[in-house]
Amino acid sequence: MTTGPRIRVLICEDSDDDALLIATQLRRGGLEVEYERAERAEQVAEALRQRTPDLMISDYHMPGFGAEHALELLRQSGYDLPFILVSGRIGEEQAATLVRAGAHDFVLKDRMTRLVPVVGRELQQAHERREHRALQQQLRQAERLDSLGRLAGGIAHDFNNLLTVILGQTDLALADMADDDPHREGLTVIRALAERGAKLTRHLLVFSRQEPLDPETLDANEVVADTERVLRGAIGEDVEFTSRLADGLWPVHIDRSELERLLLNLVSNSRRAMPHGGRLTIQTANVPGDAAMVRICVADTGGGMSEEVKGHAFEPFYTTDKAAGTGLGLSTAYGVVTAAGGDIALYSRPGGGTTVRIDLPAHRVPAGDREAAESGPEPGHGEHLLVVEDDDAVRDLVGVMVRRGGYEAVCMPTPVAALELIRQRDGRPFDALVTDMVMAGMSGIELARAARTHIPDLPVLIMSGYTAGTLPDGVALPEGMALIRKPFTKDALMHAVAQVLGGAPDIA
Repeated sequence: MTTGPRIRVLICEDSDDDALLIATQLRRGGLEVEYERAERAEQVAEALRQRTPDLMISDYHMPGFGAEHALELLRQSGYDLPFILVSGRIGEEQAATLVRAGAHDFVLKDRMTRLVPVVGRELQQAHERREHRALQQQLRQAERLDSLGRLAGGIAHDFNNLLTVILGQTDLALADMADDDPHREGLTVIRALAERGAKLTRHLLVFSRQEPLDPETLDANEVVADTERVLRGAIGEDVEFTSRLADGLWPVHIDRSELERLLLNLVSNSRRAMPHGGRLTIQTANVPGDAAMVRICVADTGGGMSEEVKGHAFEPFYTTDKAAGTGLGLSTAYGVVTAAGGDIALYSRPGGGTTVRIDLPAHRVPAGDREAAESGPEPGHGEHLLVVEDDDAVRDLVGVMVRRGGYEAVCMPTPVAALELIRQRDGRPFDALVTDMVMAGMSGIELARAARTHIPDLPVLIMSGYTAGTLPDGVALPEGMALIRKPFTKDALMHAVAQVLGGAPDIA
C-alpha cells in the first residue's frame, strides 16, 4: 500500500520487466509512482518536453542508447531533476565517471534495497534546491524593486522641489494680484497643473516604499478616484474598469500612501487574474453599527481561487504567478488594514472571480475641529524660525512664506551652517526648526537631534519631498517632530508651523 507522495518517473530502460521491477520497488517503499519507459533518445527528449518528470532512472547501456546520452538530454532540457543510474553491468569507475558528469547516484540491480532511500534523499535535495532558487529569485526581484523605488524616490525628490517652488510662487503671485487682473487666469491654470504634477509624483513615490507612516484623515473616494485615473490606461482596453463611490462617505484615518499602495496591489492582482479581459470594479460604502466602518471592495471577473489558494492568500511570498507576482500584495494589504484597526476579507471561487473587502474605521471629525481645519491659518506673532534647506529656490520661497505669515526667519543652506548659527546664538534660541529631510551629510532628523542638544524640546517641522529611508526603522517620525510633504501651499505651511509651535505634531 502506497502512502507517500505521488511522483512521475521517467525510466530509460529497454526491458519492460526491469522498468516494472524499478517501479514496484519504489511502490513497496511507500511512494506512489506513475512511470513512463523510454529506450531511445527521441523518446526521452519527447518525454522531457511534454511531461516533465520528477525523477529520471536510467540503465547504463541499451541498444543504440546509453546513460551518458540520457544525462546529456536532461542537461539540455534545463530541468534540475535527480538522475539515478540503475544497472547490473557497470563498474565503479564507469559509475564514478557518470556521477562526475552529473548523475546523482547509482544503484546496482542486485542491491535494489538501496533504491528507495536514494530516491527519497535525492527528491528531498531537489526540493530544497528549488526552494533555494525561489528564494534567490524573490531576493533578486526585491532588489530590483528596491532599486526602482530608490530611482523613483530620487526623481520625486527633485521634482517635488520644483513643484514646491512653482506652486508656492504661483500662490504668492495670486495673493498679490487683483481679481480682475488679466494674468490671473493663466496663473490659475499653472497652479492646477502643478497640483496634478504633485499627485502624479505622489503615485511615483508609492512604489518607493521609503516614506514614513503618516496617518491622516482623508476621503477614501478621492484616493480611489486618483487610483482609477492613474491606472485606467495601464489596465488595458480589454478590462472594463469602473468605480461606484458612495455619496457622503465617512472619512478614514490612514497613511495615504499605504492606502494608495494597497489599492494598486489589489488592482494589479485583479488585472493579472483576467489575462483575456473582464470587469474590474471598485466600490465604496458606509457600514453603520457600533463600530462604524468605511468599506472598500475590489472585485474582478477573473478565474477565481481554489480553497487551497485562498487558505494561503495572505501569506508573505505566496503567489500562483511566479513570472509576475511577488507574493506580497495581499499580505501587505493585510498588514496595512489591520495596522489601521480595520479588517480585510477575501471571497472567491474557481471560475467565479474574486472580491477583496476592506473595512476601515470611520473617523468622525468633531464639527469644531473641522471648522478650525477649514479656516485660514492663524498668523504668527514674530516667532523666530530657523529654516534649513539645501535647494536655493525652495529655501528662498519658504523664507518669504513664513515672513508673510507673521514669523521672523533665518534661512541656512546646510545643516552644518545651521548648527554653527545655533551655537553662536546660545541664550537666544529659535522657537522652531523648519528643515528639509534629505540633505547632504545630515538628514533633517539628525539635524533636529543635534539642535536639541542646544535647545531642548525644540519644535521641529520636517519638509519632505522624499525621505529616502532616513527614518529609524522607516516607520515613524520621532516624538515632537511633524512632517509636511512637498509640494505645499503657503496656507498648508502656516498651518503646519502653527501646529508644531502649539505642540500638536499631526500634519500631513
